[in-house]
Amino acid sequence: MPTRHQIREAAIQLFYARASSQTAESDNELWDLINDRGGLAFDRARVKVLGHWQNGRSIVAAKLLKALGASTAAIDASDPTGKAARLFTDLSNAEIAIAEFIENLVLLTKADTGDWRDDLQKAFKRSANVSKLRDELLVHVTSFPPLQKEDVGKIFEKLATFDKRVEMARNPGKYPEQRELAHLHKTLAEMIQLRTEAEKMTSQVSENLKELNETIEAAAENYDLDRLSRVDLSILRLGVWEITQAPDIPAAVAINEAINLARSFSGEEAASFVNGILDRVAKEHSP
Repeated sequence: MPTRHQIREAAIQLFYARASSQTAESDNELWDLINDRGGLAFDRARVKVLGHWQNGRSIVAAKLLKALGASTAAIDASDPTGKAARLFTDLSNAEIAIAEFIENLVLLTKADTGDWRDDLQKAFKRSANVSKLRDELLVHVTSFPPLQKEDVGKIFEKLATFDKRVEMARNPGKYPEQRELAHLHKTLAEMIQLRTEAEKMTSQVSENLKELNETIEAAAENYDLDRLSRVDLSILRLGVWEITQAPDIPAAVAINEAINLARSFSGEEAASFVNGILDRVAKEHSP
């Protein structure tokens, strides 16, 4: 479950983004950044699952290469133009390559080197491509002699299982009953909850902007609020809202959180300014 501090941080970032753009697309892009910490843990967990689930794929890929070598005559008979032979060669190479790619991805993730998160997305794409190629070649496999058809068919089924597991790691939300994805489900749920709570908080503050701005201006003692950055103003609005309209949050807690946010986003000078404003608001408006 996300902490109140994490929700506040996300809300401030959301305020800032929406001051620049109101589109849903920009919100989604922003949430990729806001959830980067959770997303990093999520992607690490996905790689770990992949490494476990893809164990043995290289062995099966080698068996495919051997089986296709023994099926040369059947492949040529299924398509005398030679196109099928080229596609089966492409398939065996792709199966070996993706097995090696995922093994290397696991190593890169453990060492935290390279663009391993980009490589994770590439692994998902490569898996989808090789799965599609197998599906296209099934029509040729069905025309093989019984023994060769059975051998290659079984290998295709095993490789399809590997790709099904890649898809499960890519989109675990579609497989809520899969116990081996429990950690991914938990992380994903926390990310969704963070967004839900932050959007709820920003909505509550946005509904009271006029009143909040008036309270800040009164406490600022003729300070020109136009001089404030959007981030600092958003922190003040959130802090004032919590002090004046959220009785379940002690004023001291709201002020301390706002100070920490200002220090984190803007620095010590902003933190001191926010402290002074909210301290006055708390003395005059705290319920």
